[in-house]
Amino acid sequence: MPPTKRPTLRSLAKKAGVSATAVSLALRGSPQVSAVTRERLQKLARDSGYRSNALVSAVFSNMRRHKPRGDHAVIAYLNTWWPKSTWESCNTKSGQFRGAAKRAAELGFHLENFWLQEPGMNPARLAQIFRARGIKGVIVGPLQDHGMLDGFPWDQFALSTMGYSLHTPAIARACHAHFRGMSGAMDRLISAGYARIGYVTSQDFEERVSSLWGAAYRLHQHRLKPANRIEPLVYQRDAEIGQLRHWLAGTRPDAVVNALPNVHEMLAKLGPAVPRDLGFVHLDLPIHLNSAGVCGIDQLSEIVGANALELVANQLYTDKCGVPEHPVTQLVEGVWMNSHALTKRKPRRRGAPPGRQKTLAG
Repeated sequence: MPPTKRPTLRSLAKKAGVSATAVSLALRGSPQVSAVTRERLQKLARDSGYRSNALVSAVFSNMRRHKPRGDHAVIAYLNTWWPKSTWESCNTKSGQFRGAAKRAAELGFHLENFWLQEPGMNPARLAQIFRARGIKGVIVGPLQDHGMLDGFPWDQFALSTMGYSLHTPAIARACHAHFRGMSGAMDRLISAGYARIGYVTSQDFEERVSSLWGAAYRLHQHRLKPANRIEPLVYQRDAEIGQLRHWLAGTRPDAVVNALPNVHEMLAKLGPAVPRDLGFVHLDLPIHLNSAGVCGIDQLSEIVGANALELVANQLYTDKCGVPEHPVTQLVEGVWMNSHALTKRKPRRRGAPPGRQKTLAG
């Protein structure tokens, strides 16, 4: 019995009474084909046993990648931060942009920064500019505040974002692996002999990481004796030295995991020597603390940015746009820096007070 001939785009098109181009667009989920026709052609392909040729698809993807695109080569970075100087001074956010821009250039694109809060600008106006320039791809940078992009026409663009500050809609995102970062911090501290481990963060930071740091911290607290478990210090806004002093005096940690700027500097003013008297891990290690030998995580912001760019580029190659039915999240493991700064703790004598903390400065 002769083998059954595999269906092709051309045979599917003939059977459906449409062009081969229409079938190709429908199978790639392109909005250039109506939803009804798209579903009909996709069902026909499934029922007929059609399978795309992966090698041919890769060749055409490569051709699309290297052909001249004019302004279609521009991918927009939608920046909600303001003033510009606050964004430029944040190495995490500007690092994500640098990584995305570098990867864009490697793939034949150009990443352009668009500022939402410039005078006269709003989400609808930005979308109008993107359409007028033929820009199809948009990376949404970390949001300064929730709700800033209400009214943006998500369905018209290939999309990705970085981190978790964009709650809705759910689109493809690239993120640091926050849960594993905190888990690694707790593993290192517990293995080094620290018994009372505290956590300093803020409500805003926890929301920005989808509470993954806090969840991992609470999980690992159960590895400690009940008497040694500490409730985290959660600021409503920025870190403040008075509240930090009060929390340290009340909880007496022998180590602190920190997510916020300036906390390490505040500890230096308050008295306990880091790491001799107080173990310390920074979950997003700034450049100046890394240079000073402080233990913490380099979140590899440029790699996160490059991944966000690739998520958009892949949608452009396959002619997809809008909010996906099944959004993808890519996690990037951070790199531990200066782990040697965590000194081994000797087991406490029975009945000795926890920690060896100095008197806190007034």
